[in-house]
Amino acid sequence: MSTSSNLYRSEIMSVHRSANRGKLGGFWNKKFKLMTGITAGSAVLLSACGGTSVSSQPVSGTVAKPVDVVLWESHNGGPVGGAMSKLVDEFNVTHPTIHMSIDVTKASSKLLAAIAAGNPPVLAEISHYDGKYVKANTLVSWNSFMSGSSVVSQSNLYPAIWKNGEVGGQHYRLEADAKISEVFYNETLFNQAGITSAPTTWTQMATDAAKLKTLGVIPIGWKDSSAHILPAFMSNGGTLLSGSNSVGHSVDFNNQAGQQTFSYFANLYSNGDLTIDHGTTLRADLASSHMAMIDGTSAGYAKVLDAVGGKFKVGAFVEPGGSTGHAANLVQGLGFVLPKGHTHVQDEAAWTFVQWWFEPAQQVQWDELTGYAPETKAATAALNSGSFLPTHPGLAASIGAIESSFTVPRPVSDSYNEVQASLDAAFINATTGKASVSSSLGTLESQGNSYMSGASEL
Repeated sequence: MSTSSNLYRSEIMSVHRSANRGKLGGFWNKKFKLMTGITAGSAVLLSACGGTSVSSQPVSGTVAKPVDVVLWESHNGGPVGGAMSKLVDEFNVTHPTIHMSIDVTKASSKLLAAIAAGNPPVLAEISHYDGKYVKANTLVSWNSFMSGSSVVSQSNLYPAIWKNGEVGGQHYRLEADAKISEVFYNETLFNQAGITSAPTTWTQMATDAAKLKTLGVIPIGWKDSSAHILPAFMSNGGTLLSGSNSVGHSVDFNNQAGQQTFSYFANLYSNGDLTIDHGTTLRADLASSHMAMIDGTSAGYAKVLDAVGGKFKVGAFVEPGGSTGHAANLVQGLGFVLPKGHTHVQDEAAWTFVQWWFEPAQQVQWDELTGYAPETKAATAALNSGSFLPTHPGLAASIGAIESSFTVPRPVSDSYNEVQASLDAAFINATTGKASVSSSLGTLESQGNSYMSGASEL
């Protein structure tokens, strides 16, 4: 090998060693603006390290062609899209036998048709409702790949992450980005209102809202989505499905937990302490100091910081505790699936990337650049040992939630997708006074059980 080749290989391995030291906070913050300019489709050839990998030895002196892996994913732009592109490029630089590329598309809605047409990607990220893929026998289980892995293992992944995408003991979808519901707030407005700490109960949050309203701002903005209703409902004793948070054949909303949760938000709304809107609008209102706190997810923390642009400090806390005496939360987000129809070599190459993704160095980068909760205990340990976490309360809140035993995975049942659409409508109707709390819950219960028994409007 020539001297220049040796130098090039030395530089590549130096990059790999640096990325695995765990000292990433300051370095990646300085480099991120440069890296977000990378297009989602960019890919560079790289060196294999760790995990199950494809042999890098050429045959008879020829240069082996890298195994192509196309990833379908939905992180189109912004901090999250930039972070995904950056990590894929880094993987390519450290794994020369595999060529990863990104196709930004609505994989959750398009993948089934692509599989039926015989042209699916090697790897895809889809949302929770993967039951239809499992029923159609279109996905490869990750179980055989995970066997013997110390990285993608039950002992390393948090319980809510481990259970995400698991059906009948088989892991068909591995969580790629862990969204945790939380609340962001303007620290300057909190100080002006005399609020010295974030609320830990829903009662305290209502009290704080009344104080903030005296400043002439809207105290609370809430997202019009079930993922931002269910944590409050569960903190008041509710469950996602009757009898269990993850297994069941009927819903159970028309109860004390439902009454308490819906009435709480309806009272805030009627008092002028709450407004309901989309995430982009809420972030703009917070950034302009017209709103004191907004509900979102860990995925929105980096977006909030971008919107605020350093005009004030942004605090964060997980959604408060309810009548149970504790907070509750759920994990949502996209997950890696392996569609059938590819060679074993391609499947192994996809697994090499997925296992690399779950290693602490990559998890730390992903979490620091996006705000997503860490998916592994090793990643949390690495984050806790760095200097980034103390100055980023959104990520700290995510870690607190993912470590809680009261944080659960969202159900994978296809029917629950429609249940959540009904939940959105019922919550908005009850909160804004279009219908009473009792009638909204009654309608939700009836529609929800109809969907769970097989009816569909999709």
